[in-house]
Amino acid sequence: MFFGFQLTCGLMLVFYGYSVMKNPRVWGDQGRQAVKAENFPEYCRQNGLFFLKAGFIMALIGALDALVTLSGLLYVLLYLFGLAFAFYPLTRWCKENEGFSWPWPRVESEKKRIKKLRRQQEAEKADREDN
Repeated sequence: MFFGFQLTCGLMLVFYGYSVMKNPRVWGDQGRQAVKAENFPEYCRQNGLFFLKAGFIMALIGALDALVTLSGLLYVLLYLFGLAFAFYPLTRWCKENEGFSWPWPRVESEKKRIKKLRRQQEAEKADREDN
């Protein structure tokens, strides 16, 4: 009975999304460094809205599966279009307010960070030698 697990997970996502929308502290520090401080509460609200919608769709599919046997095509359509509609406002908001459309922070590897820092130091050293 897969639908029971899917329905439970969906309802948990709905509750989590609603909680994050009402209280951004529930979200924790996820993405805090990637988003401007003044935009962080709205960022949390948008992410909470995404989880709320995604969880609702997941729970709906689980409930429908309990009532009726759905075909694979219906699953694909509901997931693709449902998640796309749920996710679009978050990416649009991030693009307008933060300048990027990916709502989660990109983690830079330690190696790349060190190389970038060395290049900056070499550039500063070259500028000082020129003056």
